[in-house]
Amino acid sequence: MSDDVVQPTTTKAAARARRPSPGDSEPASPLETRGARPRIGLALSGGGFRATAFGLGALRALHERGILDDVTIVSGISGGSLLAAMWAYGPESFADFDAGVTDLVTTGLHWELARRALAPRAVLSAGISLVGAVAGRPRSATRTEALVRALAARPFGRRHLADVTRAGLDTIISATDLATGNAVRFGSRVSSLSPVGDIADPVLVADAVAGSAAFPALLPPLNRTYTFISRDGTRERRTLLMTDGGVYDNLGLTPLLPGRSPAHTSHVYDLDYIIAMDAGQGRRVRAAPNFMLGRLKRSFEIAYGKAQDGSRARLNQAAEAGALKGFVNTYLATRDDRLPVPIAGLVPRDAVIDYPTDFARMTPENLHLVATRGEQLTHALVAHYCPQLGSP
Repeated sequence: MSDDVVQPTTTKAAARARRPSPGDSEPASPLETRGARPRIGLALSGGGFRATAFGLGALRALHERGILDDVTIVSGISGGSLLAAMWAYGPESFADFDAGVTDLVTTGLHWELARRALAPRAVLSAGISLVGAVAGRPRSATRTEALVRALAARPFGRRHLADVTRAGLDTIISATDLATGNAVRFGSRVSSLSPVGDIADPVLVADAVAGSAAFPALLPPLNRTYTFISRDGTRERRTLLMTDGGVYDNLGLTPLLPGRSPAHTSHVYDLDYIIAMDAGQGRRVRAAPNFMLGRLKRSFEIAYGKAQDGSRARLNQAAEAGALKGFVNTYLATRDDRLPVPIAGLVPRDAVIDYPTDFARMTPENLHLVATRGEQLTHALVAHYCPQLGSP
């Protein structure tokens, strides 16, 4: 069963009724202690450092508008999961967080991954791992493991998922399980693989982000063994082979959708608003491919784009039906002439749309362009679609 099952008849009142009361043994969720403040879900898409930089600009805008403290759940994918982790598990000061992201993005991870992968101990482990892979066992020494070590060398990566540094915030970092084809949802409240159950073991932030960012063309899958507790209480040890969370849902929107059923997923959140940051490149007019590999690639892109369009459409419909008070989609690839309001000094779409989706260092100039466009679009779109949120 997929974890994105939705029951259209579920109402916000019914969702509230399912929550544990203050007298129950389970502690109250941060979402239940907000009082009259708006409950905002934030989704940060995949897209390597392009997504990290674009999302950073968007978070700057939300911080400037006084909205960021009202985010009660952040969902991150790949490059967006890195940004989500650095914000949720990093320094409390926004300025310090901003400086940390800027330093990481302008330094890059490629050389560090190569250095860690080629260290003598890593090379020996890789040889042993390759022999095991020939015998049918998952590889245990890879470039993705080097990414884990690189992230764990930083304070945010050494934390466990439950140890969020921002009061009232829940997190979801998503990877894709190659066996079941479902999303592995790593979270501060609960981690789960819906067809199997909830993960009983503590999970490092570095593991969750590396699994989410293991883009298949660049990084091999991450394998981890966890104890799962099924809905009937059965415990099972299972090894997961995890690849990029964007394979399942590159926008990170699925776990935030209203109307999700707790009968099928442990991730159900009652939200008033959802703000999505999408660093995708959008569709382009290009020559139709004649050869097989080109046709396969183009067919995948079309199916992928339609799936993302479906998620956005469901949220717009939810807002129209009153299940959400508002939905904002800040999209890097939005055509400048189709924005609902003019933006003075806008960084043009063509200046950023071709930036690659990897973790190589960004020049300060490219970081400025991508982040500034994210900041400009977020300011304008929140003010236009949800003017009741915050202030400039």
